[in-house]
Amino acid sequence: MTAHLRLVEVTKHFGPTVAVDRVSLEIEEGSFFTLLGPSGCGKTTLLRVVAGFHLPDRGEVYLRERRITHVPPHLRGTAMVFQEYALFPHMTVEENVAYGLRMRRVPAAEARARVARVLELVGLVGQERKYPHQLSGGQQQRVALARALVVEPEVLLLDEPLSNLDAKLRVRVREELRELQRRLGQTTVYVTHDQEEALALSDRIAVMNTGRVLQVGTPEEIYLRPKNRFVAEFVGLANFLEGYWVSPGVVRTGTGDLRVGQATAPGGRALLAVRPEEVRLHRGAPEGAVNLLRGRVRSVTFLGSVRRCTVELDGVSWVVDVRGEESVRPAEEVYLEVPPDRARVVEEG
Repeated sequence: MTAHLRLVEVTKHFGPTVAVDRVSLEIEEGSFFTLLGPSGCGKTTLLRVVAGFHLPDRGEVYLRERRITHVPPHLRGTAMVFQEYALFPHMTVEENVAYGLRMRRVPAAEARARVARVLELVGLVGQERKYPHQLSGGQQQRVALARALVVEPEVLLLDEPLSNLDAKLRVRVREELRELQRRLGQTTVYVTHDQEEALALSDRIAVMNTGRVLQVGTPEEIYLRPKNRFVAEFVGLANFLEGYWVSPGVVRTGTGDLRVGQATAPGGRALLAVRPEEVRLHRGAPEGAVNLLRGRVRSVTFLGSVRRCTVELDGVSWVVDVRGEESVRPAEEVYLEVPPDRARVVEEG
């Protein structure tokens, strides 16, 4: 299947700084694709390259088979929603949404029909005559989305559009956004630094750092099978143990030999990553258990559905989540059981 949007070895410098470093991606038609990473990792720069606001120093951008690398933004078939929404304060909702159609010289009758249709789609019927300052943050975000959708782009580009909303509203609006995207079948590229947002919204995620794409996969693949230490730490919490292979499927660490899910041939260093919710905490050593680590509880934080425990074991601190109703106290001696299929070997970096 031909990708709807394709990036080939895209590179962008700002002076001596490499903002985007040889990024190649293929994004399927109708999918919700997220660029996820910390501030300054290059994700917004990459989105702006796709939109046509930055020209790459190297590489190409294709929309289906059409090379759009040097095509002006308004002619390339994309539309972008900015983090600050960029609404015109002196224009009404209707005028803001119609602006792109006016620039494209769409006949007035067709423009009115398209604006009415998209305002109904985003739930803003009845708000047409209001100005941006009269709207809530969530409504302003919908106006910005409607303004992008009304030009009927092939690809919708969203640059952290929910970052200015409070936490509860952000969750509600992201659910509405995902439902709307699915209903329209709109190919969407979304930028965020919020891991939960990326996991909740995306069909596929590209995790970025220092201008490079470190891993591309479904939310489940990114979370459950992180490729390297950065991905494991950035997307969720992870505990790490350093060691080396002593036989296929066995890694020797400072706390003993651990069985792991990968039956890799022995030899060389190994870095193990384990999620906090995948560790089993026991007050005594259970019979027949494998991968037991003995430690002492340093702190316990009640988070409602879970208690988050920090456990010290041989100079290494691990985070372990147990059910909220379980009573765990600081200074208790405990055993941590790591199921072999949950001890994943990841790359450094």
